[in-house]
Amino acid sequence: MSFKITGLGGCKEVGRSSFLLDVGEKILLDRGVKLTPQKIEYPAKIKTNLDAVIISHAHLDHSGELPHLFVKSRPVCYMTPPTLDLAEMLWHDSLKIAGIEGFDAKFSKTEIRRTRRFTFPLGYRTKIDITEKVSLEFFDAGHIVGSAITKLVFDDTTLVYTGDFKVVETRLLHKADIKLGSVDYVIIESTYGDSDHPDRHQVEKEFVDACLEVVENGGNAVVPAFAVGRSHEIIDVLVEYKVPYPIYLDGMAQKAANITLKYPKYLKNVKTLKKALRKAQWIKNERERKKALQEPSIIVTTAGMCEGGPVLYYIKRIYNDEKSAIFLTGYQVEGTQGRRLLDEGVINIDGKDYRPKSTVRKFDFSAHPGQSEMLKALKRWSPEEIFLVHGEPEKIEAFRKKIEETLGIKAMPLEYGRTVKVDGK
Repeated sequence: MSFKITGLGGCKEVGRSSFLLDVGEKILLDRGVKLTPQKIEYPAKIKTNLDAVIISHAHLDHSGELPHLFVKSRPVCYMTPPTLDLAEMLWHDSLKIAGIEGFDAKFSKTEIRRTRRFTFPLGYRTKIDITEKVSLEFFDAGHIVGSAITKLVFDDTTLVYTGDFKVVETRLLHKADIKLGSVDYVIIESTYGDSDHPDRHQVEKEFVDACLEVVENGGNAVVPAFAVGRSHEIIDVLVEYKVPYPIYLDGMAQKAANITLKYPKYLKNVKTLKKALRKAQWIKNERERKKALQEPSIIVTTAGMCEGGPVLYYIKRIYNDEKSAIFLTGYQVEGTQGRRLLDEGVINIDGKDYRPKSTVRKFDFSAHPGQSEMLKALKRWSPEEIFLVHGEPEKIEAFRKKIEETLGIKAMPLEYGRTVKVDGK
């Protein structure tokens, strides 16, 4: 049968992921936002009634605009239980920031309550019919707690949407479950479509060594990290390596940690994470932030791309200190403060540009697959056609060429606002 896919966001960009699948029934895959210093970018408007919405994981670039759908409609949503709790935390935080900064969040607490009411939490490897024609099954994506690879079956056709996934295991999570059975079509992320990641253990060692060098020199190592997932992994690494200096945890990562610990079945080793989080000192207020900076220390804090949160407080106070450092640990989306800090050595805080004298360095703790890992998954699945999303244009193009050269499978980028008709089996 033929079907259609429309790119509503996340096409030749990282951010605002949203894709509409039309198989006679309308299924929405993700509904995210893109945060930039200037504005929030939203996916294209949906001009049809939806039969179902599927959210791959909680990060705002995949879930951030979901409550807005509930201003006028009541679609049934599917996601894993941890995704629902973590996304709800992020939605409430978005409302809080909108109130402080005076912009329209596009939804209210009412819509958040409706979203929860109309969401069906679904675990891994449980197949259910979500419409008359379409069945859904989630598989562990290994990206963050609760992240899911989505497998949809309709009229003997199988379509897989990877969302964000990770094919090798990390400190906190199992590797992605890519044993999906028969696959006809794949919509795959392309974040690192042109490169591979260094060995994870080597990255951990280099990171710990760099932190030790800073604190032994009398400085503060400020580590911007994503609230969901990365911040907890960084704490776990520091504790595992028995770093003998104060380790602080600040920002929304604290609330995310409490939610994460509610779901031990979705973690590789909940005891290890609990132990690590107990060893860190949780910062509650500005007085404690000042105290953390008064001694050589490692401060793990949100936000991971330096777009807001306590990290700006710390950077503002250490930027002139050559003994201190800012260690970025995640992907820095084009146009974000973190990307500018890496590329230009400048960050804007409260309207003023700061050029840190402290060391700025990025460590590749990525929760995304490298090119070889993605090719390994695609080779296993051996689909008829591949659709590329969630990547900057040059990375998508490099990945497209590599797929066609090595696997001989047609691969095409989805375009923003455009519909592709697929003549199925």
